[in-house]
Amino acid sequence: MVTRIYANAIAKYNEGKLLDREKLHRLADAEFSDAVKMLCEYGYGNGTVEESSYDVDTFISSEISALIAYATDLSPNENLSRILTNRFLYSNAKAYYKAKCSGKSNPAALYGMDGGELGMAIEQGEYNALPSLMAEALTELDALFAETPPDPKTIDIVLTRAMYADNAACARKAKSKTMKAFVAGEIDLRNITAALRARALGMREAALSAMWIAGGRMDEEEILALYREEDPLRMLADSRYDFLAEGRETLSLPVLEARADDYLSRIWEKEAEDMLSLSPFVRYFLAQLSEYATVKMILTCLKNGAKNEILPRLRAAGR
Repeated sequence: MVTRIYANAIAKYNEGKLLDREKLHRLADAEFSDAVKMLCEYGYGNGTVEESSYDVDTFISSEISALIAYATDLSPNENLSRILTNRFLYSNAKAYYKAKCSGKSNPAALYGMDGGELGMAIEQGEYNALPSLMAEALTELDALFAETPPDPKTIDIVLTRAMYADNAACARKAKSKTMKAFVAGEIDLRNITAALRARALGMREAALSAMWIAGGRMDEEEILALYREEDPLRMLADSRYDFLAEGRETLSLPVLEARADDYLSRIWEKEAEDMLSLSPFVRYFLAQLSEYATVKMILTCLKNGAKNEILPRLRAAGR
């Protein structure tokens, strides 16, 4: 592990290279191929344009893989590194396990971070070297699918639950109040979003209950009550997450998701200028990850002839 001062100095330097509002709006106004070239001028893809760069998933996944390496190699705290990168490690586990069940691999769904060792372990059913909670989840899936046909949704649910449990365990090991608040906030906001999405899609309550994640500050009954509530915005306005409903008359999932991201970043704001804290490192990581999500949205809309959908989403994200 590197020192906090060094890690935060690198983070502050990288923060200065994030795309500002003007550059994002220039991308939104461009044609797809021009947008890719502009991104390369901004440093994406190591400043080069190749034919493979025009695949949006590949283009952004390579950038995220570099960010994962940054969070792994330069993190001043091993538990923090795990919390930041588990989302990608467990995503890889889902992709590998689905490939094992279906016989069809999906390289585009993978982030380059494990050298193929995770895929080999899952393919062979040898989980001893994997994180303990991931190993338990994979063993649970093996037992479930010994009796019933493999189900992709079940794979997602079981491994997502294990990921958040892993994050919570890392926060406890680190004995960091900020890490604990961050993980609990992530879990609550994930549960809230799942409830609102389930309402919008007309999903059954039992399906939502199966997706509930423990470890947040809202219990399962509160999440189910939000799902049942005639006016979920009113209920949110009376909750600890009242900022999700502020100024809104109707539900907008893109707005809620943008506000959730902003809240999670603000958790680290108190010590943002303290070079002996973990905050500068985390704030840069979250800001860069948010930028990648925004760039991917812009490129996807441009590629599919949906340019008119970009600006409303940028406004939802406050950009």
